[in-house]
Amino acid sequence: MKRRHQVVLFAVLLLSLTILSPSFDFRGSQHNQGRNQEKDTYTGVSSRNEDTSAPLDVLVSMSEEEFASFQKVAKEVAASIYVEVNLRNVEPKEYKEVLDREFSLGENGDIILLDSDQVQHYARKGYLLPLNATTLSKALGDSAAELRGMTEWNGYQWAMPFDVDPYVMGVIPSYLNEAGLQGFPQNREQWSKLIKESQTKSAPLISLNIDDIYEASAWLSYLPPGMSPDQILTMQLTSMTNEFQQGVSLLGELQPHIVTMSVDPVLSASDYKVQTPMFVSTLSRILHADEVAKGRGTFSSPVSLQALRAVESRSLVITAGTTEADAASRWIEGMASAVTQKKWYKQTKRLPARQQESEKEVGEVRSRYSMVLNQPWFGKESPVQWIENKTKIERFQKRVQQVLEGEISAAQYVSSIRKTVNP
Repeated sequence: MKRRHQVVLFAVLLLSLTILSPSFDFRGSQHNQGRNQEKDTYTGVSSRNEDTSAPLDVLVSMSEEEFASFQKVAKEVAASIYVEVNLRNVEPKEYKEVLDREFSLGENGDIILLDSDQVQHYARKGYLLPLNATTLSKALGDSAAELRGMTEWNGYQWAMPFDVDPYVMGVIPSYLNEAGLQGFPQNREQWSKLIKESQTKSAPLISLNIDDIYEASAWLSYLPPGMSPDQILTMQLTSMTNEFQQGVSLLGELQPHIVTMSVDPVLSASDYKVQTPMFVSTLSRILHADEVAKGRGTFSSPVSLQALRAVESRSLVITAGTTEADAASRWIEGMASAVTQKKWYKQTKRLPARQQESEKEVGEVRSRYSMVLNQPWFGKESPVQWIENKTKIERFQKRVQQVLEGEISAAQYVSSIRKTVNP
């Protein structure tokens, strides 16, 4: 056989082996194995092109002041890992509409800052990349277990918890002493003493932000035996026990002593002084107001805080359509690091999502404000239950507002909620 024919025959054989072999890949078997695992986990995701260096598109919804802080931190982290980020801030009232529209069109960028209780919703729709398929799987273990529970679905973790902002009830301790109490009211009798003191002084007792339904509901949940919409629905199968009837009566007695406003009480008060002896707010707003007031006097007298069961929490997610999964993972890891979380808390007063850092900051707050933390921020509810309860609260937003503003009686408020199950 001529030498030229031998060369041609060898080339044909080599080409045949290449076509027939399912495992032949110039990039190696590990690449194929990882790619197949990726397909088993999620769909519609392209692996990152190593030759590209496109900026990461990050979508958030914040106040202008908070966004300015976020920009600074985000760009510092990006520079440290040699990537660029394009940050876009959307008005809170428009955020969900923008998210849904851009997800449906596949124009949602690479990274989104979501409310933690919304993560499962978008994961079910196939819009998110499971973080188990990224380098973030190890870093997730540093975040609070309750937050990880909120962002887990179908056996996968879909988000990196970023921050936490609990609701708290504040009180001027001297007011409690004047009412004959040593601490926050725990039952109807103790609340009645505060009501009597309010009547004696001819002044309102407590301030609430009526436009923050979770804040209002967090306070209702503290009233014995629990008067928030989700708690009332839980008791709908039982008879109106004496304890529950006393709760309805207590809420009715409190109605004339409630001040409602469209912003948080602490921030709306002149010179950042509390206008009522009791108020409900997020912890970050209280810390921020106190810090801003330095040099002009802080609160008119020491303030004690009672932790309520509800929290605001946000998490960073990677979209399913990203082509920059590796860069996105590294940037999120930097945003969730201990150093960055401390910076973020210092600038915004929102607690870190990292367990160790959060416990440290909470410890300092407790010593400073004599904060009562009888139970974790999430209470005894599982993350799934908490998400379900928020849905119930949203459903009865109008009823909550009406009862707190005195437009309907406490009995009408309870009856209207119970009738949705037992019409």
